[in-house]
Amino acid sequence: MSSLSLSSGIRDLQQAGTNIHSLLIIRNNHVVLDAAFYPYRQQYAHDLASVTKSVVSLLTGIAIDKGFIGSEHDTVINYFPEHPVKDSTLKLLTIKDLVNMASGFQCSWANGEKELEHMQDQADWAGFMLGLPFSSKPGEKFSYCSGNFYLLAEILQRATKMNCHDFARKYLFDVLQFNTTYWDKNKKGVNHGWGDLYMRPYDLAKIGSLLLREGKWQGKQVVPASWIQKIQPLYYVHKTESYGYGWWLDSENPHEIQAMGRGGQRLFVLKDKNVVIVTTGGGFDAGEMDNLVMNAIAAYKPEENHYTELLQQVKQIRLPDTGSSPENNFSTGMLNKTFRLEKNGLEITAFRFEKGSKDHYLILDMEDGGKQKLAMGMGNRYVISREHLFGLPVALRSCWVKEKLHVEYNSLTGINLYKFTFIFDNDSVDFNARDITNKRNISLKARAE
Repeated sequence: MSSLSLSSGIRDLQQAGTNIHSLLIIRNNHVVLDAAFYPYRQQYAHDLASVTKSVVSLLTGIAIDKGFIGSEHDTVINYFPEHPVKDSTLKLLTIKDLVNMASGFQCSWANGEKELEHMQDQADWAGFMLGLPFSSKPGEKFSYCSGNFYLLAEILQRATKMNCHDFARKYLFDVLQFNTTYWDKNKKGVNHGWGDLYMRPYDLAKIGSLLLREGKWQGKQVVPASWIQKIQPLYYVHKTESYGYGWWLDSENPHEIQAMGRGGQRLFVLKDKNVVIVTTGGGFDAGEMDNLVMNAIAAYKPEENHYTELLQQVKQIRLPDTGSSPENNFSTGMLNKTFRLEKNGLEITAFRFEKGSKDHYLILDMEDGGKQKLAMGMGNRYVISREHLFGLPVALRSCWVKEKLHVEYNSLTGINLYKFTFIFDNDSVDFNARDITNKRNISLKARAE
């Protein structure tokens, strides 16, 4: 591969201000590139978003192979005997239909996955999903529905008598010698099968390696080869984009397999090139990263050696921002005062500002009862704090522009990038949030308690 081509690609990403967190390329079982863009670090576990679905597919194959689940043709309702069957179509729904996003439920991404949102408002998530009307017969056609993978997660828990995370550790993660992983779960203890699994990029690359080797790791069969072989373009999605067994495929290029997650989380497996690519980020388009690699392969010239330049470029993108001299435009009326927000899509109920010995802090009260105390990094310099769910790193940087306080919240180990603006007016604050990842604007009025 051309080091010059890779170096140029990394520089372009940085100069464009792309919020990519990491880029990892492995070819012929060798790490070609392991790039972390400041303030992200390779040792941070990262939210995989919907890449989680592809992992759950592999766990399903393992569970069948180990005898916990009879087969992919098992009917879903058999795992939920307490659920009343009001529509006989439900009796046709199989595990295979769930893993192929072909359940037939009236559920899609066309409306921003409202079904997933409504499901999480219920006490019984599985009951909600199983009660959805059908828009087509199970197995007939593809329709993106994250709730399918919640049902898979609960089936795995009911069948194995352990939650997905524990099952994954025992039969997959520990075998591949993963570092610490995290996985959010609901009040019933069922992991979110559609997303919210956190692992290091290097560990995700090991899962890509399994696909290259028909499910083997260091000579041991971890995922049954028969399950890996089922990953084919079974359902049409768009143009040449297809789906099969929890993975995204190209109907015109059978050698390319992808796991995709919102915000730039991506696992590419290019079988014919023996390449695994992992990207993580907080709101960027990862779709061209495979082209970067293909171009680097095509541009390779044996007589040229620019590897030192590539190493320098990788080192440069790890360097902290210099920032500027911080301004303290906080008045006493702005500090140590809780400002309450109406219900919003950010799941923030209130905020306050405090002055510490070194930094100013933004304290966020969350809908789930958690609280985040975050150093704001005045002078537009990133400062690392910890989020409230797993204690993973987040980075904030802030500055005053006239009377407006601008705060950039980079979830860093997550998939979200927010740009907050606060305009103070005595006991009220005009609060605006630009959600870069989800491409939305939220404007709210906050009032002091």
